[in-house]
Amino acid sequence: MERPVFQAPGTPMEELDTPALVVDLEVMERNIATVHACFSQSSAKIRPHAGRHQCPQIAHRQVRAGATVGGIGVTTLGEAEVFIDAGFRDILVANQVVTQAKIRRLCALAVSNQITVAVDDPGNVAALSEAATASGINIGVLVELDVGLGRCGVAPGGNALTLARTVSQAPGIRFDGLMAIPPTPVSTAESVEEGDTLDHGRLDAEARSHLQQVVDTRELLEREGLAVSIVCVGGTHNYAVAASTTGVTEVLAGSYPLMDYNLCRWRPELKPAARVLASIISRPNGQSAVLDAGHKATGPDRGLAVLDGIAGAKATRFSAEHGVLELEGDVAHQLKPGDKAWLVPFDLGLCLNQYDYIRAVQGAKLEGFWAIAGRGHFG
Repeated sequence: MERPVFQAPGTPMEELDTPALVVDLEVMERNIATVHACFSQSSAKIRPHAGRHQCPQIAHRQVRAGATVGGIGVTTLGEAEVFIDAGFRDILVANQVVTQAKIRRLCALAVSNQITVAVDDPGNVAALSEAATASGINIGVLVELDVGLGRCGVAPGGNALTLARTVSQAPGIRFDGLMAIPPTPVSTAESVEEGDTLDHGRLDAEARSHLQQVVDTRELLEREGLAVSIVCVGGTHNYAVAASTTGVTEVLAGSYPLMDYNLCRWRPELKPAARVLASIISRPNGQSAVLDAGHKATGPDRGLAVLDGIAGAKATRFSAEHGVLELEGDVAHQLKPGDKAWLVPFDLGLCLNQYDYIRAVQGAKLEGFWAIAGRGHFG
């Protein structure tokens, strides 16, 4: 568990102890306003995916921003329990819940909360039905489609129809509709070249082709007499396309409040609100500087964090506890131990998982320490 040096509200952010995960609330609020404005003009609404940032304070701000379905999404049952404790009552577990122990926990939550869960297997449907019936409750179910991500889900079309019929005939559970998480076109640093640009027209066209499979499946189910009240698709990378797609009712997106380096390439209208503040701890030679933030502080699995705001400097390599900057020009003579540097995580989810607290700042001053309450609740 992280044991940060807690500092008083009002502390200038540059004086925070490092390494620190810092969220600029002004940038975050602009990101939220930008995305929610898109849905204010759409019949589809947004369902904030709180499992991405794991922070109840952020999720409450998302729901208060309007144009939502009134509830949130999470990935795990443990996260659902955390956010129910934080006051949320409408929760989509956008994942499969299959073990008997977890199904019992799911049923317990559904006694006093609106719980929906994804399925892609008839055996799981039977297990959910049996447990829900025994508990005297009713659980909403979405049939998950695989539209190219290659993870969970059944194939669109006939396979989805067969499973939807199975759900609709099972007691204790309710067929509510469909869920799909379209693939993101770029996901690792190896596919990102410095200075390259993205063809957003092509990316939007790819998103539409993935979403069309979901819409076509909805139309098939309805022709076969199955009512489809929910069509839920992800995520931040294609939120605008999804919001304008006829037949989509809600968009499950979680990264947009905070963003990261990778997603900002696809959605340049949104900015990184979450950055890692680091201190320079060594100047071993004239061409390099060493930071106190390494892999453990930045979550590098999909790509290295990117240095922000120091002209002539670049973060080139990291070890577990250290980051090394290469320096050119005047900056090589200016930086000294104790100076601060900002790193933008390449992938936010992996970075957030390294911390227990967000340092929330407003007007460049600390507002408070916000618990990343869902961290570690994998089950």
